[in-house]
Amino acid sequence: MIDFKTYYNSKFRQDISQFLSTIPDESRFHEDSRNKQLFSIQYGRLTPSSTHLDFLIKEEKELFGVALFFTVLTDMVCFAHFKSNYSEFKTLTRYPKFIGNCPGGCHYHYNPSDIFAAMNKDLDILSNDRLNFYDKFNESIETMKIETVDFFEIHLPAINGNEFWDKCKKEFKNR
Repeated sequence: MIDFKTYYNSKFRQDISQFLSTIPDESRFHEDSRNKQLFSIQYGRLTPSSTHLDFLIKEEKELFGVALFFTVLTDMVCFAHFKSNYSEFKTLTRYPKFIGNCPGGCHYHYNPSDIFAAMNKDLDILSNDRLNFYDKFNESIETMKIETVDFFEIHLPAINGNEFWDKCKKEFKNR
């Protein structure tokens, strides 16, 4: 059993790259089809009926979902609350956007908490395949706080990392 901090610092980047590599370009670069620099993750690509996450075992899917939640959340918080620094942040991170499915939903950015719903979509509540994000999410909070504060201190000091984290915390406490 791997803890969240170890997963995030050693395997998440590899897993998100592998996940994204399974998605066709027209979906993976939905919002940036010309330059192919801005990644998109459509809701349906995370669902059990798709095969994009089949390379992960159940525990890794739970860790992946939590790490992806914080990745999308961080991007969303920066865009919403630190617009004057967002362009630099986006260039530094290239974090994916979480959007709806085509047709129509692909023009909407989903809340990162919808990642958990997508990854359990259509699974019976008693199914052994159902993912439980609760414990891994709670375990991840301190690691993600440190990662977030350190990121801004090192790479984007114009933003106070503690203030940024407080905005993140408000978002996931409201869910």
